[in-house]
Amino acid sequence: MIADAGIRGDANGAATKLETTRKVLLEFVAAHYAGEGYHSEPGFIKNTLAHTITMLGLATYPAQWPTFVRDIIGMAGIPDATGPISRESADGVSASSLCPTLVDFMLKFMSSLDEEMVNRTVPRGAEEMARNTEIKDAMRVADVNRMAHAWYVVLVCLSGTNADLAQEVLRLMGAYVSWIDINLIVNESFMRILFELLRVPSLQCAACHCLTRIVSKGMRPMEKLYLLQFLGIVDAMKQLDAGNDEFAEEVGKLANVTAIELKSIWIDKSASGEAQAAANSMLEQLLPLLLNFLSYKRSEVSSAVFPAINDVLGVFKKMQREGIELSSIQQQFTTQLLPVLVEKLQYSEEYSWPSPRDAAVGDNDGSLDEDDDEAMFGELRHSLRVFIDAIGQISPQLYDSVVLKTAKDIFRQCSEYGVSAERAADEGGQGRGQLGWVRAELGIYLTQAYGERLSSSKGLRFGGTRFSQANGTPATNTNPQSSAIASLKDLLTTMIQSGIVRTSHPAIAPMYFENLVRFNGYFEAERDAVAPVLRSFLGETGIHHPYNSVRPRIWYFLHRFIKQLPSPALAMYSSDFISAVASLLKINADPTAPGAAPESIGGSAGYGLFDSQLFLFEVCGMMLAPAGLDDATRMALLQHLFDPLFAGAQHTMNSKSADQILQDPQALLQIHHYLTAIGSIVKGFPDVRVDKAASASTPEHLSASTVQVFLKAADMCIAILEALCSSRLIREASRFTLSRMLSVLGTEALPYLPRLINSLISSCAVEELLDLLGLLGQAVFKFKPYVAPTASELLLPVISKVYGFLDQVAQTGTSGTDEAVLLQDLRKAYLSWVGAIFSSDLDSIFLAPQNAQHLVTIFQPVATQLATDPTTPQSQRLAFSVLSKAVQAWLVDPMGWHTLATLTP
Repeated sequence: MIADAGIRGDANGAATKLETTRKVLLEFVAAHYAGEGYHSEPGFIKNTLAHTITMLGLATYPAQWPTFVRDIIGMAGIPDATGPISRESADGVSASSLCPTLVDFMLKFMSSLDEEMVNRTVPRGAEEMARNTEIKDAMRVADVNRMAHAWYVVLVCLSGTNADLAQEVLRLMGAYVSWIDINLIVNESFMRILFELLRVPSLQCAACHCLTRIVSKGMRPMEKLYLLQFLGIVDAMKQLDAGNDEFAEEVGKLANVTAIELKSIWIDKSASGEAQAAANSMLEQLLPLLLNFLSYKRSEVSSAVFPAINDVLGVFKKMQREGIELSSIQQQFTTQLLPVLVEKLQYSEEYSWPSPRDAAVGDNDGSLDEDDDEAMFGELRHSLRVFIDAIGQISPQLYDSVVLKTAKDIFRQCSEYGVSAERAADEGGQGRGQLGWVRAELGIYLTQAYGERLSSSKGLRFGGTRFSQANGTPATNTNPQSSAIASLKDLLTTMIQSGIVRTSHPAIAPMYFENLVRFNGYFEAERDAVAPVLRSFLGETGIHHPYNSVRPRIWYFLHRFIKQLPSPALAMYSSDFISAVASLLKINADPTAPGAAPESIGGSAGYGLFDSQLFLFEVCGMMLAPAGLDDATRMALLQHLFDPLFAGAQHTMNSKSADQILQDPQALLQIHHYLTAIGSIVKGFPDVRVDKAASASTPEHLSASTVQVFLKAADMCIAILEALCSSRLIREASRFTLSRMLSVLGTEALPYLPRLINSLISSCAVEELLDLLGLLGQAVFKFKPYVAPTASELLLPVISKVYGFLDQVAQTGTSGTDEAVLLQDLRKAYLSWVGAIFSSDLDSIFLAPQNAQHLVTIFQPVATQLATDPTTPQSQRLAFSVLSKAVQAWLVDPMGWHTLATLTP
């Protein structure tokens, strides 16, 4: 009733009802909240009553209840007063003459008033906003002045005895200052007591927050400058003792908004030159204070000034681009700022990491647990990196002298004294004795930061000696080295030679190996570094790292590292590599992994640790692929890898019947893993290049013995698929493995394609059929014309499966959005496959005897359904493309042999 009357006016005698309600409520407050009974009243009751009176006031102010603000203030014992605020405003008022409980209720009312009218987090309709605007305009005439007098009286009389009430007043002042006349608060009397409260421990945080809101009030540039000068805010902050972390954070926020406001005036072209110079002068005085807060150990304090640091550096960058030289104070600030930023990049020495035993329990997902602290530190580092990179643009020489020197000093200290995995701090204090893991990690991180900055600005083109892809021998690169690239090379060399990776702390190895992968061009110039780096990868702090949470991440980096090296250079390391990795290749299927659930297969859930093991299997294939590797050695190593997989799969298949295996999730998952591991090893070998002019022979890049091993694996895979084709797990693994066989063996694997497709389409789901169509499209394109007989044989079964799905949906409809999307993808995949047949000049397979009689069945749905469905424009375009290609292939007469008279219907 109250809200409706306030917004839409008097209706059904609402005015009389509201008047009665007002009297009852005010009498209740005066009678029951003036004594100790107020404290026994539940908080939500008091808040609800304050809100109700607020709504009542808004519904009747100013026409029916013009004194509602005055009445509430008067109930608290505060005399009615308007006009300028001075010390005399509190004369005649003492703490004993005020009723603290009614003062508290008055403040609740004012807080509710702000929430209803001003607070931007509260959604409001257009009518409500219009009403609020009218009420604020009316309140500005006198009632806001009354509120300011009331705040002043409470601060003068009660701040020494009732800190809670004083804190609430300061909070309300900060909230109201955004829309009231600032002179009601920013005057000599108010500011005197406000600055006095900055030295009262119980009130200094609230007073500082109030000042922050005052400084951040929206104003014209000249008015804001006069405000800051009147407050003397810079000098005031310099005199504050911010020893308490909570207070230091508030003062930091005040310094932050002050710096932002001064920066805005400084660069505002509408401001006078005198005003800009004054703002710049004040800002330069404030810079040391920003630096001081940034240096605080507590991140909440240091991050309070991040926006100001960002704005200041942004102006400095603009000046540098425009050729404007920084002043001596600005240069000094930048010089002092960079070491502080670099130091803040460190982990806290109190940061605790799990022990290897704890980290190994249930943490097989290949990543460290990112709890709140880790996430917050990551955000902190990101912000610091932005500032550091900005200084790199402003003064590259300063950046190099600090970042490079810090990283190199850390690596040299590591070379001399080593690193402790247990102790965070350096043994003899920072920079002395054995390194703690904190500074060791910082050195690696700075190396990454330095390299990334070069990569983003110039691109990384390492000069010097590099590998020849043809035979792995050195080839000379005559591109001149820039000094920055040379510095990065030197830094990476120092990092590798320091032996820093030998520490087992989980923060060290992942970033160390990530750097080697990111800046892999380094190994083109420094090929002698490959051997020691590989030894580090294969060592106890590499792929055998004691932290189970770290180990899979390093497996991934090893995969990327080997993949980036030229294949000929790997042959000399193959035997040692396989021996070092072998112990990690044991497969233990985990039925509890998300991807093992039937509904998750084929999705993105994953198979736990096994997903990371696949990187190792693939990299083993890469190590055995080089042509320079002795074939006998390759065969021995291949047998070493394949024999356990063959034996494991055969043992599982022979130990139970097919029906029993299909009912055993553990057995199915184990077989799936064996087949996928085989496919991953094959994936490490390069794809075959099929010479269209040659006959379909054994791929030249593989020896005959290697081909035989792969064909044996293909035989086993297809046999398992045919026995267990009703399992989606087995279909997934077989499709992956045999598709890799097809890519590597080329035409040698084509005979397996009909058996693969026939086994898969018998039970496949829509998403599996999408993958099949993609595989067939690649085979048609890559192995034309050899694939023509196979494609002809598979044409009708595949098309029948596609139309079967589409007809089923046409009859029953889709069950949801996901299924509708899948079917759209199926249409596109099918039409793309048919289009690929025409594009590969294999359209003759449609005219084969077993297929020609079904041409109408094949193309009629394309013309009458897919090409005419306006709900799927992309499928429409593909359908018209297929029809166009069919016309060009069969109805266009480029030789002019026929005329209309000779064509038969």
